[in-house]
Amino acid sequence: MRKAREQRLDLHMHSTRSDGKLSPSEVLRQCALGGLDIIALTDHDMPPALPWGVQSVAGRDIRVIHGVELSTIHEDTEQHLLVYFPGEMPAAFAERCRQLVIARADRYDEAVRRINLPGLVLADDAARRGERSLTRTHLSQALVDTGHARNLQDAFDRWTGERAALVPHVQLSFLDAIRAAVAAGGITSWAHPNLKQARLWVKDASAAGLHALEVYRPRIARTRQDGLIRLAARNRLALTGGSDFHGWSPGQLGAFSVSGRRVRDWGRRLSLHV
Repeated sequence: MRKAREQRLDLHMHSTRSDGKLSPSEVLRQCALGGLDIIALTDHDMPPALPWGVQSVAGRDIRVIHGVELSTIHEDTEQHLLVYFPGEMPAAFAERCRQLVIARADRYDEAVRRINLPGLVLADDAARRGERSLTRTHLSQALVDTGHARNLQDAFDRWTGERAALVPHVQLSFLDAIRAAVAAGGITSWAHPNLKQARLWVKDASAAGLHALEVYRPRIARTRQDGLIRLAARNRLALTGGSDFHGWSPGQLGAFSVSGRRVRDWGRRLSLHV
């Protein structure tokens, strides 16, 4: 009997709805061309842009999972939470996300006022309506475009990174975000966790309802990955993975993928056969 082909997944990516380069429809097309089978478009705090379920694109069927990457705070550090749903994202949770995006526009405006450099403009109307999510990357690019920074890294180092303390912290608690997502029927994964921080806080996160750790990522150090896998096993957490694709750096969607067998426990929670 011929062995079934291993499914290829990418559960973390971004579009122009937050800080990605490609539109949601182009992200989907590139995923098809890259040979992916199951994807989640996880724009920052944004409700889903793509229809849930199997989509036929460029001669290929791709299953789209509804997801989002929430920005949260825990012990004065920014932590990101991936939330996935077994069906369409519930309307009430989508509206909650939209309100988070509106709050992002307010924080963006406050950061512009704190930086106080000529040429920087306040958030646009689409961001104020919750239709696109403004991030540190947008502000960094504005600093480059107005000639105040040599490149994005320079802008992060001098103005927009956490150490500069000019961009206001998000207000959503990491643990509260987990609880809210679980209450809405979501499956939660700690996005690109710092191993040291994960060791300190994983028990509290698990108690709040955390389901998984994101351990499969491009360019992650093997020692860090192995440490996260062991930590997940000790705390009975599933594993997830994704490219965190934004489209600004060289590389195509599908160049990185996670095999279905590695995220099988996550898939079971979403009633997926991976």
